[in-house]
Amino acid sequence: MSNKKNSGQVVFANITIGLQLAITMLVFVYGGHRLDLYFDKSPLFLVIGTASGMVLGFYHLLKDLQVNDKKDAGGSGDEKTEKKRIKWN
Repeated sequence: MSNKKNSGQVVFANITIGLQLAITMLVFVYGGHRLDLYFDKSPLFLVIGTASGMVLGFYHLLKDLQVNDKKDAGGSGDEKTEKKRIKWN
């Protein structure tokens, strides 16, 4: 029974990560489109919005996947506690 619950959580986590990427990109593309209409600069803001949405979306995607990998490996998933301090003497 716990195996089904665990697999359901994995599926839900992967779906939410994909939706987060898609929504982030759509918001930036729509924002770029609206700025193009307002300033009458046809492809400029659409391209900037698309590139910004992709960069930000993939950054959060990779960050979420790293946290999930640490949780699967038995870690706490908290990056701040697992970093080692470097002394710069």
